Amino acid sequence: MRPLALYARSRGVPAAVVALPVVVLVAWSALHSPWTPLSASLTSLAAVLVTTVGLTGQDPELDRSAAFPWPLYRFGHLLTAAVLATASVLLVQELGYEPFPAAFVVRDTAGMIGLAGLAAAVAGARFAPVAPVLWWAVAAIMPPAGSVTGRIVTWPLGSPDDALTRWTAAVLFVAGIAAYSARGGRR
Repeated sequence: MRPLALYARSRGVPAAVVALPVVVLVAWSALHSPWTPLSASLTSLAAVLVTTVGLTGQDPELDRSAAFPWPLYRFGHLLTAAVLATASVLLVQELGYEPFPAAFVVRDTAGMIGLAGLAAAVAGARFAPVAPVLWWAVAAIMPPAGSVTGRIVTWPLGSPDDALTRWTAAVLFVAGIAAYSARGGRR
């Protein structure tokens, strides 16, 4: 087998690709009436959780001893996860009458992918879903705030036109991809 195919299989990518449309369709079906920032953001979160399942392999010794360009593979893994999660949410919401702006979906998915990458690099890949879920939960229970801190904390539910929410998601995305690419999923 080719190294890329082995990497994908060891990270559970084929299973995630099969499960992704099902999870996103189920989430959208349950939440789209009416399609609100909360439901659109939750659907993006579900897509991110599916695509970031395999941020580390099952055998740490094999990962350490293999002569693969790991940073490049990890970068591609998170970038592909972001593209697939974003595309799936954008495609499924077209089934309804009130699609959310693409900027909202892209911002939420990118920021949550970054959070998952940061969590994998800092706390371990099994904790990768914790950071996006916790941040989303805090944003969901906080009242809308006009302060800078409040807008940063509630960025997943903020307006897609707000520059601060876009920058917050962008910083999380870049930091998460950089940390995960350089370090990988901590054991």
